[in-house]
Amino acid sequence: MNYLAEIIAFERWLENNYLTRDAQLLWYRLMYQANKCNWPEWVAVDNLRLMAAMQMSREATFIKVRDDLLKAGLIEYQKGQKRKPEQIQINTFHFTKT
Repeated sequence: MNYLAEIIAFERWLENNYLTRDAQLLWYRLMYQANKCNWPEWVAVDNLRLMAAMQMSREATFIKVRDDLLKAGLIEYQKGQKRKPEQIQINTFHFTKT
């Protein structure tokens, strides 16, 4: 994945689509986490860790923000199980040369 190309594509996507500030921050945090983990297909990360990174205290608020990214088609989500964090896949923007 090309980190910079994805960020530029996301910013261009935002020019015509609306996301709350928190949803945008979550997208950037997920990109950072994916980059830190060397771009796995699915990023394993727990809600509390992301909430702390976003300085968010209510899990219900976090879930709403995550659902905003799901509805926008920017991520996929697999619910975690006991002692296993949830899995999030960042949907990449498709690039074509012109």
